[in-house]
Amino acid sequence: MSDYKRIKCPNCGNENPRKLHETPDKNKVLYYSMQGTPVYAKQVKCGDCGMIF
Repeated sequence: MSDYKRIKCPNCGNENPRKLHETPDKNKVLYYSMQGTPVYAKQVKCGDCGMIF
């Protein structure tokens, strides 16, 4: 049994991982690494309806 949580679009209910694209959210910095580079939060864009969440 796997504990993998599937991402689901809140607008259209799409769960297809090939149509949900994760990108870094440049507005939200989680922390800075030891080298000083920022680590950003993730945002997901639905490929069916275009909603970003």
